[in-house]
Amino acid sequence: MDFLIEYFPLILRGFFTTVQVTFFGVLMGLVLGIFLAIGDLYGGKTISTIIKFYVEFFRGSPLIIQLFIFYFSIPTLLNIPIDSLTVGFIVFGLNSAGYQKGYIKGAMESVYEDQMTAALSIGLSKFQAIMYVVLPQALRIVIPPWGNEFCSLAKSTSALLIIGVAELTSAGKSIASWTFRVLETYTFIALIYLLWISVVMKFLDILYIKVKIPGIEITA
Repeated sequence: MDFLIEYFPLILRGFFTTVQVTFFGVLMGLVLGIFLAIGDLYGGKTISTIIKFYVEFFRGSPLIIQLFIFYFSIPTLLNIPIDSLTVGFIVFGLNSAGYQKGYIKGAMESVYEDQMTAALSIGLSKFQAIMYVVLPQALRIVIPPWGNEFCSLAKSTSALLIIGVAELTSAGKSIASWTFRVLETYTFIALIYLLWISVVMKFLDILYIKVKIPGIEITA
């Protein structure tokens, strides 16, 4: 694989883009997913119905279709130019929120009843109980499925090549087409994905062991 040394800067730029989109998508999904979960649980029937449609769209349609809609259709309809990388950030964040809402809602429900009763009994309002008692515990419980979401999103960034984002898989595709060393190139790209995803997942496993609540957990 010595020939890859020549193209290492291209691979490094692609990897950096992949990391950016992955972490932005997961973090945006986490923040938005919290609001969606709270809205679904406590927002009433109308808000819950709107959230359900949102979640069904982003969980039920292919990611590539979502990228096409946000890259080609929406900018044309609104007459607002959006570069492909920005579309990647937006779509991955919105897509991740659709999945993380379910994880967070499940975690909140697993601690809600007893903890809410205890919080109200010491004089906290319902909002305070959610923000300071229920949600902090739920975020500790949701680490394993959150890690699975990170893993899935990191690999899904390869779909960005269809809208011209120069991420890691796109870099590999270019190198393979220039050198005709397809097997070696994609093997190296796959090893990069494997290594960095494994490192992050190991970190999350360690974090979960340190902060988990004994006897309370949800499955990913």
